[in-house]
Amino acid sequence: MKLLSKTVLAAAGISMATMAFAADPLHNTTWQTYDEGKPKGTVKITESNGVLTGKLIDTNSAKGKKHVGMHVIKGLKADGGGKYSGGTITDPEKGKDYRMTAQLNGNTLKLKGYIGPFSRSQEWKKK
Repeated sequence: MKLLSKTVLAAAGISMATMAFAADPLHNTTWQTYDEGKPKGTVKITESNGVLTGKLIDTNSAKGKKHVGMHVIKGLKADGGGKYSGGTITDPEKGKDYRMTAQLNGNTLKLKGYIGPFSRSQEWKKK
């Protein structure tokens, strides 16, 4: 009986450790967005089944208030080493989606949106 109890406890411990390592570092984080160096809004990133989504939860402009609640990042997946790809980012004001990549470096998230061979970058700061 003691052996069974120890085995169950060991399995539970390994299972919990695996779940702790499975959470992506971007999961449940909040980011201050910037456009041309000026604070623009706040995005909350969550993860479900290995896929990251970012939702606009606040904005610094009266014009942008109508976009609060919009998912601006969809389908982003971790590549490892703080790199992400496979997702899209939406420009709320234009309503257009762009292919994107991202790189996490400490409290900075560098995003790059692509349209054909052209790209545009932004740096967001963790809140």
